[in-house]
Amino acid sequence: MNTSWLELSIETTPELAEAISEVIFPYVDGGVALEQLNNDLRAVDRWEDEVSTGPVIVRAYLTQDATLDEQRMKVEQALAYLNLIQPIPKPTYKVVLQSDWADAWKVNFKPLRIGKHVMIRPSWIDKADVDFQPGDIELALDPGMAFGTGLHPTTQLCAAALEDYLIAGSRVLDVGSGSAILSVLAAKLGASHVFGVDIEDEAVDAGRENARLNGVAEQIQIEKGSFDQTTERYDLVVANILAGVIRTMLGNGLAERGDRFIFSGILDTQAEDVLKAAQTAGLHLIEQKQMLDWVCLICARREDDGATR
Repeated sequence: MNTSWLELSIETTPELAEAISEVIFPYVDGGVALEQLNNDLRAVDRWEDEVSTGPVIVRAYLTQDATLDEQRMKVEQALAYLNLIQPIPKPTYKVVLQSDWADAWKVNFKPLRIGKHVMIRPSWIDKADVDFQPGDIELALDPGMAFGTGLHPTTQLCAAALEDYLIAGSRVLDVGSGSAILSVLAAKLGASHVFGVDIEDEAVDAGRENARLNGVAEQIQIEKGSFDQTTERYDLVVANILAGVIRTMLGNGLAERGDRFIFSGILDTQAEDVLKAAQTAGLHLIEQKQMLDWVCLICARREDDGATR
């Protein structure tokens, strides 16, 4: 029997795509995929070092079974609530067969350069077909149903911050690890141990598999949950999640878990509130990075000169 899925798609701005994905993710069995279009081509095709700046298509998949009507209603209610805050386009729907769904999103996931020397290679693309440069760090990635392909500006900001601030031998906590793209990068930059946590089972599975694919499984531990899964203190904490969640975590003791912090998933309009929460928790700002409307805050618990690796 060939299972079919109902594909929902919404074309929107990069800023809204993350919010849409977040509110519908709990109600879609087949996961959520983000595809950013090239403004000129109206397609996802681009050179590896070219940044796509067009709209983002959010695609989500609901199983065509007895639960479909209920799940679709929950998705549309979630979108309606979000629409009260910020107008969003109406979704379109089409039926996709299991055989098509399993590989359809892979067509739009291309090799991508992020940070200074990081090349993301989709695991199903041969190394010989990727334009690696001398000194590149290769990340083989299969995001599965988890968030984190490297496309989003927040992930790229975090990658650049890791290149700048991770010192070889450091112990790293990755909060909201998703596909483990940042955990794997931290390990390849020389972290001695990375502890990643995520609240989604799919993310935990995808993260562990990506650590294995990249040959760093011994350095990375991925568990389900939040930062309170560990009481240890880390040299560097990465939290690429949502601004509101970061503020809540800072109020609940996240600042006690590390010496330096990389916070992202923050719109420029939210940066001041997140920084206030960080300062209240005893942190100070070392650097603020920005890409489009997204911000990354690098903070520390103790005074230092902000020296990079």
